[in-house]
Amino acid sequence: MIDPNFIDLILENPFDWDKKSYCFNRDEKDMHPYSIINEKTRSIIIHNILGIDKKDLKLTLLKENGNTYILIEGKTIDEITKKEYSISSRFAIDETQLELSEIQSLTRNGLLYIIMPFKKENKEKSRINIKID
Repeated sequence: MIDPNFIDLILENPFDWDKKSYCFNRDEKDMHPYSIINEKTRSIIIHNILGIDKKDLKLTLLKENGNTYILIEGKTIDEITKKEYSISSRFAIDETQLELSEIQSLTRNGLLYIIMPFKKENKEKSRINIKID
């Protein structure tokens, strides 16, 4: 006969998480998974992609109903837990302000950085001479 206390020990979690000691600081949280940095020459979207492998991530420029979007998609199945981590997110972007052909991205520490340079002003075109009579 198996001792009932032994079964209780097996079924119980051998860990007790100390919630009071927990502290994890990041701007990109689950319910607000991104932040945006606007600099003089570029704008950077920083998006939480925790659990998604870089090789499973896909970025696409999508035109829909007259708008341009940057679409972030990906799905990774964790080898240990066998759980799926996925992302589907998009941002409307103003292609009149951004150099779409020069968009770059990189991943680091569970974050995706999408770097979008602003269009350079053509000073000759922005200067208009007005004739005085």
